[in-house]
Amino acid sequence: MVEVEATCDRRGDVTLVRGLVTNTRSTPQRIRLRSRLEGPVWTPDGTTIAVPAWDADEGSWTATVRPGRTRGLGFASPAPPVETPIELVGARRTDDEPATSRTAVDDLEAWAPPSDVLSREL
Repeated sequence: MVEVEATCDRRGDVTLVRGLVTNTRSTPQRIRLRSRLEGPVWTPDGTTIAVPAWDADEGSWTATVRPGRTRGLGFASPAPPVETPIELVGARRTDDEPATSRTAVDDLEAWAPPSDVLSREL
């Protein structure tokens, strides 16, 4: 199951949308979300140019969310707010995500130094 939460906040002539997507499944999921606002999507850098995970022309966000993880997203639009500003378009299992430095860090287990290192006096 994939859970999507989103809120809208109107400030002046701009609607700000904040969202969270949670992958409760046991496998990585390639998730696609789309804006339900009736207007252009301004990606996080403040323009409509390409930003990783965003297709501003389609008003969609696509990314892989690892099992048990939550990712945040946000965008702005001149369109008025709606009750449900983001919709889940699709979620599919994926195992072919290319390794990046971020996925490598996400895969690391928690680590702590051995206690004998901490107990030494200098």
